[in-house]
Amino acid sequence: MNRVTGARRAACLVAALLLAGAAQAAAQDSVLTIRPEARASDSILRGRLPPDVLQEVLRHFNDSSTTRIPGSFMLPAGSRLNGPLAVFRGSLRVAGVIIGRVTVINGDLIIDPGARIEGDALVVGGTIIVGPGGFLIGTQRAYPMPALLTRTGSGLLIVREFPQTMGALTSARTTVTTGRFRSTLGIETGGTYNRVEGLPIIFGPSVSREGLQDVEARLDLRGIVWTAPDRTDRRSNFGYLGRLEFRFGERRRLTVGGTVHRVISPIEEQPLSRTEAAWAAFGLQRDYRDFFQAEGVAGYLSYDLGRGLSAGTSLRRDAERSVPANDPISMFRNGAWRPNPLVDDGHYTTSRFHLDIDTRNDRDSPTSGWLVRAFWEHSTSRDAAPLTLPNEVRDPIAPGRHSSSKIWVDARRYARLDPSVRAALHVVAGGWVDGDPLPVQRRLSLGGPDILPGYGFRSLNCAPASLADAARPALCDRLVAAQLEVRTRTRIGLPFATPDPYVTALQRLFGIREPDIVIFGDLGKAWISGQGPGRVPNDRLPALNEWSANVGFGFDAGGLGLYLAQPLTGGGPLLFTVRLQRRF
Repeated sequence: MNRVTGARRAACLVAALLLAGAAQAAAQDSVLTIRPEARASDSILRGRLPPDVLQEVLRHFNDSSTTRIPGSFMLPAGSRLNGPLAVFRGSLRVAGVIIGRVTVINGDLIIDPGARIEGDALVVGGTIIVGPGGFLIGTQRAYPMPALLTRTGSGLLIVREFPQTMGALTSARTTVTTGRFRSTLGIETGGTYNRVEGLPIIFGPSVSREGLQDVEARLDLRGIVWTAPDRTDRRSNFGYLGRLEFRFGERRRLTVGGTVHRVISPIEEQPLSRTEAAWAAFGLQRDYRDFFQAEGVAGYLSYDLGRGLSAGTSLRRDAERSVPANDPISMFRNGAWRPNPLVDDGHYTTSRFHLDIDTRNDRDSPTSGWLVRAFWEHSTSRDAAPLTLPNEVRDPIAPGRHSSSKIWVDARRYARLDPSVRAALHVVAGGWVDGDPLPVQRRLSLGGPDILPGYGFRSLNCAPASLADAARPALCDRLVAAQLEVRTRTRIGLPFATPDPYVTALQRLFGIREPDIVIFGDLGKAWISGQGPGRVPNDRLPALNEWSANVGFGFDAGGLGLYLAQPLTGGGPLLFTVRLQRRF
């Protein structure tokens, strides 16, 4: 089968996955969906729950007279319950009768045919769905924004303390409002630290025009100072980002914008989050990402379709060039940094189409819902300068014209098995689908503390034995990986949960909470596609016995996770990993 046919099959597979996720989200609709707060305050338009509503939710749940239920709950037909009743992080389905106030936090209120609620209903992070013949007698309020709360060991709710990102710890800003214009002047870091930029310092003004009925405008002008000196003159001395963005409609669902930029971009968005990668580089001199410089212009458009579904497109023209690793300081190690790999330099025009689905009940610690992020992109160049790579990696490419396409799907499903046990499934897949072989800056790899923590960093990078490159570049065309985990909350008393203000500050800094016990398994494979020794034909997946797998367990305390993973293939040792956020 030729490349185009293989690409069509891959595209159909991606479309089927996305439509399945969308159907799952849409299947929650019923005859009547109550969203009475759709024309509420500016806080709602910006996706924030109004502070007075948040305090009302806390007051309702923590009231000693309230029946508190953690997780989803169903009141069967023929049953009667006297309120007040509050459900946290789950949906309430009523087939019987409830007399009294009902509060649902980060879930839906579903009233079946013939069911009845006699009392006020308040729902945050969800909707009110009334079936035919169902009754809701009382005031009805529903807010789509989740309440950022957490449950203490005593069963009460408190406002969640989030861990501070590197950018938040090293930033300062001031805001001035004049009429309808809000101006902010700030200086901050890029939320990262790496061997190419060091600690990027970002400064400049942001001006927004607010208060209009159907449009909101924002202008950002940013200068970027890269604190790691470049002694080779291959990297520019400074960067910049100018952005003009408009949001249209009463609920600002349509977004249109453009940028002019010179930035340092990562080659892969995994392993690890941006903040975790920054702390690993700053503390341990381990940079888990590679980078290139992108200078050019871009335009983008996106639309929020509602119910957690959004779609968009973008077009950008960039001069992409290799940049060297420099010598920024590290807290505990000061050896030689891993070199930053070379990329296929050139001017690239890239078009991208993306689709996002997010029906999670809680963005920080979800227990139900979907999160799907997918894109297809096509890149062309007329002056590409491809590197010479071994034939095992890709066939020789003549300098000049280049054209290739790539897809990526990241799908996550969360479910609560019972009030104390939760499960999550994560699948990632993507890579080359059509055209010339992918440029180095768009290639993939597996192995490291994220998707396959039982294997060393870039242990699956598709580099042949003949390629001795200390940069250990990602050279795979495609990858598929799946992660499954089951977690349950422990009742371990944390030693730093004390009135000591210094200990409390440390807990807030890292977002520490009562830990979960996590049992997990991971499976993945990355490969070179096409014909030839060591490659996999374009229309096939690798044989299952060629995949890598690991199992493990750990403790996740929110801002700090400790994990042990044992590889099941390759005979590797047991590996220990520290994470600053949940696995996925």
